[in-house]
Amino acid sequence: MTVEDLDRELPNGFHDAKIKSVAVDYPRQSAVIAMHLWVGKPTSTDRDEYREATLRVSGLCYCAIDPPAPTYPFMRAGSAINVAGYGEDPKNFPALDGLLPVMPKDITCYRFFVHDWNSFIHVAAKEVQLSWAGDEPRVSLS
Repeated sequence: MTVEDLDRELPNGFHDAKIKSVAVDYPRQSAVIAMHLWVGKPTSTDRDEYREATLRVSGLCYCAIDPPAPTYPFMRAGSAINVAGYGEDPKNFPALDGLLPVMPKDITCYRFFVHDWNSFIHVAAKEVQLSWAGDEPRVSLS
């Protein structure tokens, strides 16, 4: 399963997700992304329901965070950043064309568009695991 598969499996994918933190451990080739995922459905009593989750990344090739656009309010203390997730696209991340031939074939490349910055967080990794706050890991991607 890929990150795109997880995006399709979640009630609203990574649409309107809120990233609280990103911790990258390069020696261990891993990252942990703490986030709130929008899980409300049109038929539910709380359409705006969010649930806290942790995305654990292993086999990390890179995590690249683009700088924010200077015209956006990127320094809002006390709030998570609002994102939407997409499969990586060489038109929006030209470096990908040069990276793909030298990365392992089982790597998934994904990006989070940061609405608050008008820029992206790019992640390429082998495995991803999602766990909900208070639960055991529910979905394992490999």
